[in-house]
Amino acid sequence: MSPDLKILGLEGRVAIVTGAASGIGKAAAEIMAAAGARVTAVDVNADGVKATVAGMGGAGHVAEVVDLSDIAACDALVTRTAKREGRLDCLLNIAATLRRIDMEQVDEAEWDRLMNVNLRSQFFLCRAAGEAMKPRKWGRIVNCSSGAGLVGGFVGATAYAITKAGIMTMTKSFAKDLGPHGITVNTLSPGAIDTPMQRTGMTKETLENARSRIPLGRMGLAAECARGAVFLASDLASYVNGHILAVDGGFLMR
Repeated sequence: MSPDLKILGLEGRVAIVTGAASGIGKAAAEIMAAAGARVTAVDVNADGVKATVAGMGGAGHVAEVVDLSDIAACDALVTRTAKREGRLDCLLNIAATLRRIDMEQVDEAEWDRLMNVNLRSQFFLCRAAGEAMKPRKWGRIVNCSSGAGLVGGFVGATAYAITKAGIMTMTKSFAKDLGPHGITVNTLSPGAIDTPMQRTGMTKETLENARSRIPLGRMGLAAECARGAVFLASDLASYVNGHILAVDGGFLMR
């Protein structure tokens, strides 16, 4: 482990990281592993999540292929991980889905898909993880929202933005409920991060317009955003609870 990562206090911690096949989730899993945590990397993309774990090196990391839109699968994931590892310390809820379509095109099936993957899965994973963490009186839960949840969405992402706004409120509710048990619950709010999902359905012109509105003058990297999630999961954030941490290059400044 790099000496500068020891300050995070993550060595030996047991963590679940969802959305770990690519983008921010993959980067978060890699940083958690580099900091000494035992990571259960989760994604519906089997090849992707297995490649993530293979690239992390070291023993103790596990790849799990899970459809997080299934409530029973969320509960089973937490139960299985806690039983295998003897405990659960950290949950990084990064998984999400986005298909850019106009509001008029959002039918019931699309609505349900977004709600199930983006919001419902985070709720039931939070609840299950909180119960697993309570006996040890310590835990870190980090949910992943988006700046879209604060402003109503960008470029064909109205329903997506609604799920992300819901995550922010959900985080505050869990922070109040689990705080007395020594468990913190916070939200990461990425801005324009250069990931495959961010680029979905975006033209070069749209991407350039987004980039031009960022004070730092560029889109963020997945690893830069993931560091925010890892910070919230670390000992350094021991008194941070119910917080929304924007990692957006100064795009919103709220």
